[in-house]
Amino acid sequence: MKHPGTSSWFRPKDIFSKKLDPAVVSWLVDQGSLTRRLMAYCPGQFSVRVLSQQWVTPEIDEARILSIPYRQTALLRQVQLLCGDMVCVYARSIIPLKTLKGRHRRLLFLGDRPLGAYLFANPNLQRNQQQLASIAKKDALFDIATAGNTQDCAQIWGRRSLFTIDEKPLLVSEYFLPALFEKNAEAPH
Repeated sequence: MKHPGTSSWFRPKDIFSKKLDPAVVSWLVDQGSLTRRLMAYCPGQFSVRVLSQQWVTPEIDEARILSIPYRQTALLRQVQLLCGDMVCVYARSIIPLKTLKGRHRRLLFLGDRPLGAYLFANPNLQRNQQQLASIAKKDALFDIATAGNTQDCAQIWGRRSLFTIDEKPLLVSEYFLPALFEKNAEAPH
């Protein structure tokens, strides 16, 4: 599946020129655990729906960000994050083979447990790089990201972060769907 091209991504500091709703900006630039924030946003109703988990060849820009050779396979995990029955976030994670060695091998077996809970429980977690993107209906990823979304929308906003755990990389992309903003309330950070 095609991920947004390199030219679609921009730095978080450039978000303020986009004239977005402050609630959207708040979710895009938050540096904390998205899992934790969603759990606070919809207490007792948060869940993870696994769409797929498979070995793939990452896109060229993903391989570059992860510092792995192009054509080297990596684990692709695609999930939806839900508040009750509303799909609020589509997440796509690329985890290189070298990251899945040793104690982080358990990432292969997360099932419907949130990746964010695992990452943010690790004291050696670092977020090294973050980029933002707007995904329009014409983009290849749009239909996959918005599957299960009940609202019509022309675009969605997303972010991708390069994390390292014990100096091993993984790339996490999160796309925020309209249902997330239905409640018109801000959850604590």
